[in-house]
Amino acid sequence: MTSFGTPDLHEQEKETNIRAKPGELLKRIPYEKDKVIFREGTDGTDAFVLESGRVGVFKTIDGKAVRLTTIEKGAMFGEMAAVTNERRTATTIALEPCVIVRVSKVTIQQKIAACDPFVRALIGILINNLTRVTDRYATTNVVAEKLLAELKATQIEKEDPAPAAAPTPTSAGTPAATPDKTGPRGKDGGIS
Repeated sequence: MTSFGTPDLHEQEKETNIRAKPGELLKRIPYEKDKVIFREGTDGTDAFVLESGRVGVFKTIDGKAVRLTTIEKGAMFGEMAAVTNERRTATTIALEPCVIVRVSKVTIQQKIAACDPFVRALIGILINNLTRVTDRYATTNVVAEKLLAELKATQIEKEDPAPAAAPTPTSAGTPAATPDKTGPRGKDGGIS
């Protein structure tokens, strides 16, 4: 797996606590630019709400990091792994200094469990659909990048053709005469 961004700082996080409602504790965590919030393939324990800054979402395809999207202030991310109990499907990196509110997996699962069974089933369907679309987008993005690179290479070849062959020197060391393109009779058709 590609390692991009700088290591996450879970041990060094400067967390502050906030309350969503009485008795519910959430953590506010600042991240510096280029810090990893979570990595693809790790266990999804929490979801996050971006309070300030911007976060990039990257997926590794064929050993290369492909940016899927940029998350803006107010958006939630990381919720799919917290809901499905599966591993993270992407890596998130702070694109600038950010403040992120961490919402625990337990809180998310309690809220989903309190929903109507129809709503829970609908959430599961939507997550499944989103996962398939994300995978398709990432794969399509890689294919498009390869095609674009091939197109650029072809365009460069057309713009910069191989240099014309240099005139062949004669035995006297002077360039050989090039044939007259007007024909053996010259421009007016007469013999020159």
